[in-house]
Amino acid sequence: MLRSKEVRIPLLLISIAWFLYVLELSLDIHLYQFGVYPRNRLGFFGILFHPFIHGGFKHLFSNTISFAILGFSLFYFVPKIAGKVLLQLSLFSGALVWLLARPSFHIGASGVIYGIAAFLFFLGIFQKDPSSLIISLCVAVLNHGMLIGLVPNEKGISWESHLAGSVVGFILAYLYRGVETTFSHKKKQIPDNDLYKEGYQNLENNAFKYHYKDNSK
Repeated sequence: MLRSKEVRIPLLLISIAWFLYVLELSLDIHLYQFGVYPRNRLGFFGILFHPFIHGGFKHLFSNTISFAILGFSLFYFVPKIAGKVLLQLSLFSGALVWLLARPSFHIGASGVIYGIAAFLFFLGIFQKDPSSLIISLCVAVLNHGMLIGLVPNEKGISWESHLAGSVVGFILAYLYRGVETTFSHKKKQIPDNDLYKEGYQNLENNAFKYHYKDNSK
């Protein structure tokens, strides 16, 4: 099960995004200018802030659901590096958008969401472990509709962020392919008592001992 610390981090990030949205509504301001604006010096700072800024309630609500599911999954399956992966996905995908995307303000957590999905999917593939492949299967089934977001298909959607997040997620999955997952950790917890190694099971314990009696004499 998720520990409280692992639950708090995704919830904290979601809370920050909602706080900023409520702040926009309360003060009648717009924070989109704090997003990533490619190849612009001020827009560079958007790499730090863009995941928390959204274009409206629908945008924020949609990203909240997706990020909650994938964020909790990330912390459950790879708790030792989940925080590091989340930070790297945000910074590196934002940097790619700043370098390569079309001139416009790019905001929202979609790039990070795509990055988590790609990371979990390819981690299962790279580890070549049947138990880890469950991660890939679950991600593929739950997020198959995300593929259409990797290409230009709708005005006002930063497909560049989606693609950048997916690329970074793929690279990080390869770099961390040796990480211990929850499944591999559980396998190591199974005690090796040599119970079945020679075709028999040793039932002896402190209360029960075998006593051999030689009747041949």
